[in-house]
Amino acid sequence: MNEVTCIWDAKAQLGEGAVWHPEHNYLYWLDIINSRLHRYQPNVSDDDNQKTWQFANNISSVVPCTEGGLLASFRDGISHVNLDNQEISPVCALETDLPDNRFNDGCADTRGNYWLGSMDDKQTDNSGRFYRFNKQTGAEQLTKFGEICITNGPTFSQDGKWGYFTDTLSGKIFKAELFDNGDIAEPELYLQFNQQDGYPDGMCCDTDGNLWVCHWGGSRVSCFAPDGQLISDIKLPVPHVTKCCFGGENLNTLFITTAATGLSEQELEKFPLSGGLFAVNVQSQGFVYPSVNK
Repeated sequence: MNEVTCIWDAKAQLGEGAVWHPEHNYLYWLDIINSRLHRYQPNVSDDDNQKTWQFANNISSVVPCTEGGLLASFRDGISHVNLDNQEISPVCALETDLPDNRFNDGCADTRGNYWLGSMDDKQTDNSGRFYRFNKQTGAEQLTKFGEICITNGPTFSQDGKWGYFTDTLSGKIFKAELFDNGDIAEPELYLQFNQQDGYPDGMCCDTDGNLWVCHWGGSRVSCFAPDGQLISDIKLPVPHVTKCCFGGENLNTLFITTAATGLSEQELEKFPLSGGLFAVNVQSQGFVYPSVNK
C-alpha cells in the first residue's frame, strides 16, 4: 500500500459523496454545507484536473445518469444536473414537509437503483430515512430501517446480494440481504463502533466483498471482511473522514473525502488538510455501479 496523499486541498466544510464516473474517468465529490460539486480528473495537468460548480440547496450526492449528466440529491429531493449549462431539473420531490431535514449520502446499486438517506440538519431528531429510487417506481421509503437522526452509506456488494446502511450517531452499520424482486430482508447488525472508533460515515465495497468504512472523528478508513472482522486500516492526517470510493485506471485507487466542519481554530491549525480530497493506491480492487435512469 502506498502513502496517502492529499490531491486537492479544497478546505471543504463537509466533503462527501465521492463517486467514480468510468465513462469520463472523473471523480465527482461534494461539499454539502457549501453546496459545491467538485470534479477531479487524474493524470492531467494540475491546471486542468480540478473543476467546481456552485449550486443552491445543499447538493449532497451524485450518481451518473443513463441519459447523460448526473442525478443528484438536494435538500428537497432528487434532480437531474446538466453540467454543460448547470440546468437543474427536478425529478422527485422528497421530505418537503420536513424543513429541518436535508439529504446526506447516496449511492447507486448493481441493479440501477439510486439509494439515498436523509438526516436532521440539527442532528438531534430521529427524522432521517432511507429511500430507493428508480424510474419505474419512483422513490420508495424503506421503512425496515426505521427513522434515524443521521443516515450514511448506503453501499452494496458487487454481486448485488448485500446492502450496508449506517446509523451514524448510534455507531451502527446494518447489513441487509437484497433480492432480485426488490424485496429487502430484515436488517441485521454488522458492526458496532465504540467511542474510540469515532462514528461510521461513508463506505464502499471491493471485489472481494470487503467493506471500507470511513471514521468521522477517527482519522482513518477501515477495511472489514464480510463477516465483520477488521482486516486493515488507513490512517489520515485529519480527524473527520467522510466517504471513500474506488477509481482510477485499474480501480485500485481509493479516493477519500474529509471535512473541516466542527473543528476549532486550534484543531484546524493542527490538521490543516481537513476538508481535502485524499488518494491512496491499495492492493484491493473496486468496481463501478451502472448508471441510473431518470
